[in-house]
Amino acid sequence: MSVRRFARHGFAVMTLSLALTMNGCSSNEPAPATPPPSSVTANEVTGTLVAIKDDRPVDGGIELTLETGPGIQERVRVPSMFIAGPRDSIRVLHEVVDAAKIGDRLRARGVRDEDGVLRAQVLELLPR
Repeated sequence: MSVRRFARHGFAVMTLSLALTMNGCSSNEPAPATPPPSSVTANEVTGTLVAIKDDRPVDGGIELTLETGPGIQERVRVPSMFIAGPRDSIRVLHEVVDAAKIGDRLRARGVRDEDGVLRAQVLELLPR
């Protein structure tokens, strides 16, 4: 093999190696989409109802799970009616839970507990 032919093949191999290396470092997958703005603030959660844990039959409260974004879930606790003191505001919360079904959009406002779960003081069923 002549030097000239070897140089030509060497250049071709080097070019091919460089092209494969550069292609290996790139991805044909699109860049991840920018996440939607969060619908969660310190004292408010807005999302789609994906689960309800209703402990009212055992004198407990209700725990709602709202999906606020793809794969992002927030828990919201609605207190039990079986507490001392005024219960009118709690009754209103229970009425909203009774009217809601999986897939509905809800907005909850309240105070977060030590576990980071929102304890609802206001609960709204949002239009679709």
